[in-house]
Amino acid sequence: MFKNLRKLAQGLAEGLAEALFFIALALRAFKFWKRDSPIVSVADLVGFTETRAKYATQTTLFGYIKTRSGTQYSRLFQNELYAQSINIAKWEIYLAALGDLAVYTTANIGMKTAASDAEMRSLSAHLVDQILLNEPEVPKDRSGGFDDVRPKFEVRAGTVAWKTCATGEAAFNRSIDALVEWAPISDELKKYDVQIVKNSLRFKWKTVRDQFEPLLDSEAVINDWRSIYKERETGEGKTATTTQPA
Repeated sequence: MFKNLRKLAQGLAEGLAEALFFIALALRAFKFWKRDSPIVSVADLVGFTETRAKYATQTTLFGYIKTRSGTQYSRLFQNELYAQSINIAKWEIYLAALGDLAVYTTANIGMKTAASDAEMRSLSAHLVDQILLNEPEVPKDRSGGFDDVRPKFEVRAGTVAWKTCATGEAAFNRSIDALVEWAPISDELKKYDVQIVKNSLRFKWKTVRDQFEPLLDSEAVINDWRSIYKERETGEGKTATTTQPA
């Protein structure tokens, strides 16, 4: 009995720690919005994409769960299996959102700078890759870590209609669908909520787009990326040259 209680307590503690981590990120995003820091570098774009993707999806997901569960909301986290379901949903929805926002921000920059498709593919893939590398730890409920995310996004980036995704909500369909798919609500209840839930995330994404436009210095960002990419290509070329057999 005590062993089971300890296991439950440990699971709840881990779930609470992850929840607090995402709350902290949401607060970071809120401060970022209030500060209106300009986006003038690739590093700035990485920060914007990470914080906004987490803020939009986590507030929407937990808001939906709270609305559906009412006064039982706090008790849900005492159920180990349900807490695990929330954690899985949180990550899967966020990863979909990360890809969507990387596509949108890159497409928007490309539209304003006449960046090539190759530049947009490489920049968007860099955003996803760098943000996942920045994660302090791999979620325990993703046994393969993020290894599947990067190659899947690279495939997506190779087929994106960049002009279509540069404005409006065309880039955000995957995260909106993921919210409905992964939210840990019974299908019997969820079927009544589909449009409401989708619209709630649509509104969040509109706010993100409205914030992005005035903060972005598209020329500065694409020039920074060209510089980073050139250095990377030069470095790889030097490495290949020095490793050639005599």
